[in-house]
Amino acid sequence: MLKRIITAACAVISALTLTACSLTARDLHTVTHETEVPPKMLFLGDSISAGYGLDGYSRDDLYSCRSYANILADKYKKELADECGHTMVNKSVSGATSTDLLRLISSGELDNDLADCDAVVVSIGGNDLLGLIFDVFNRLGYSPDSGNFNYKKIDIFGAADALTSMNAEADEALAGFETNLPQIAEALSSRTDAKLYIQTLYDPLEYYSNIPKVAEFSAGMIGRFNDIVREQSADRYTVVDVASAFAGQADIVTNIKDFDIHPNYIGHQLIADEVDKAFRETGFTYTTEEYGEPYITSEGYIAVIGGILLAVLALSAPVIIVGRAVGKKKEK
Repeated sequence: MLKRIITAACAVISALTLTACSLTARDLHTVTHETEVPPKMLFLGDSISAGYGLDGYSRDDLYSCRSYANILADKYKKELADECGHTMVNKSVSGATSTDLLRLISSGELDNDLADCDAVVVSIGGNDLLGLIFDVFNRLGYSPDSGNFNYKKIDIFGAADALTSMNAEADEALAGFETNLPQIAEALSSRTDAKLYIQTLYDPLEYYSNIPKVAEFSAGMIGRFNDIVREQSADRYTVVDVASAFAGQADIVTNIKDFDIHPNYIGHQLIADEVDKAFRETGFTYTTEEYGEPYITSEGYIAVIGGILLAVLALSAPVIIVGRAVGKKKEK
């Protein structure tokens, strides 16, 4: 009898071992994680976001200078190294206007980058406007050779006339930007679920306070520009208020002393801080595929119950046999 019990037990163990792979299972779940900064971000726009004027900048290589896009990329790669990692793509084009950016988005060339993006940061519109101001500078006696104004040649009445004549052009430029901006936001939103951020435009010409006509004209025009950015933002994008961060320190954060309106390395760090703040105020998520805790499958339950029944039958079989033998002996 002992031999029979051992044989039955071995049979049960063998059966359970052979079916072990189907006794338990672990389901694959999509798990959502929260993070303050985007796992993947895309920068679009003009020379400001491209990093024009910085050491290492090249129109064909936007990743070797200390632009605010690259500052943030380095920061987030370290911050997300043990989580989801980080990717930054910069498709800014120096000299681009809002019309140029709208055409680029509509062309589909950015669709792959937009498809899996978490944040899109846009700096655009400066080229729509600032060219007008440089025309005024030229009329006011600016010397490209010296980089300075020849104050002896400045005609105050001519300056007033020049600025007055620019008003119509400024109005036209602002009207075009006001039309393009919501279309840019809509074109981006139709191609990505990423959060959208639009920068305001700082005023580099506040530096020329000694030429009130120029400073006033620039402040008024850029002020209207930024009003458009803020007014159009509702339910479309988050405003990154670079203008407020730069106010009153154009000589420190831009290269305007060299008649270059672009941010210097200090300005780019300041923009990076503003974008970073906007990111952390909105927050982001990313997902991973993870296995849950193991559990017994229906096949596993059947195998276990079957094994128990086999064991019970194996143990009860000798009793039945003995009972029959005793019965036969009594009949004799």
